[in-house]
Amino acid sequence: MIEFRKIAASAVLSAAMMMSLTATGCEDKKAESSQVADVLVPTEAPTQDPAAQLPDIEIFSAEPCGMNGRARSLRTINDDVIGYISIPETYVDYPVTQCGDNEGYIHTDLYGGYLDSGTIFMDYRDIFVPDESKQSNNIVLYGHNMLNGTKFASLHHYRQDDSLYAKSPIIEFSSNYVDYKYVIFAYFLTSGDYGDSAYGEEFAYWDMENMDEKQFNEYVKTCRERSLISPDIDIKYGDQIITLQTCHMDEDNSRFLVIGRRLRNDETPEDFMNVSSTAAEEADESSDSEEIDE
Repeated sequence: MIEFRKIAASAVLSAAMMMSLTATGCEDKKAESSQVADVLVPTEAPTQDPAAQLPDIEIFSAEPCGMNGRARSLRTINDDVIGYISIPETYVDYPVTQCGDNEGYIHTDLYGGYLDSGTIFMDYRDIFVPDESKQSNNIVLYGHNMLNGTKFASLHHYRQDDSLYAKSPIIEFSSNYVDYKYVIFAYFLTSGDYGDSAYGEEFAYWDMENMDEKQFNEYVKTCRERSLISPDIDIKYGDQIITLQTCHMDEDNSRFLVIGRRLRNDETPEDFMNVSSTAAEEADESSDSEEIDE
């Protein structure tokens, strides 16, 4: 299924906990707690300086639609690399893969070996091609919630530290061709199962990749209603959404979601720095106060 090419790497990728559509449950706690470090053990001794074996990006010929150098380098390791995600002020800084199902990278590293924390991956049904008009309007990425803080574990810092949103409201998620940025407009806990739960009515976010206008508006509305923040960020049909998912608790199969909207052509990340996470609530309270005064 995956073509892995032998290559010596100068860095070891990190660790996490997640979910798949067909296997949405969190991993066994005992297995989780045993992951004390995200280390890829070499299977054979190096024969020369690893740095000398790294590919020279300059020798690659240009690929269709201008594949960037990072993607070309990563794809010499693994053809399933489809992008790269990083979030300032967190530990999120990883390649993203996609394969034919949502199970291939649960416990597989970028090199094809076993790794408890797996690899950050995109839902297998999502479309993230160079032609933006054909991309899914909701990209869903999965990552484990590792005890050592790697993979998507540090997403939980948003709900644990109210000040983090003001410092880091931007998700940087690149395809193999274009660098995109998304502004976070919601994050909340929800169930990872079908059906109603203690977290509210059923919200099968993993089944909402290619939505029509009604579905899109309902998705955004649900995210806003459940969100722990309510920034004053405009979202309309035609915008691209990203949904990051990681586990919360094994006992109730709960998930923590972070949702962002892709920046438009006339927007910059600076436009959203230090934006109040409660701007919308404050506006509503002000409006209610004015009505009472009248």
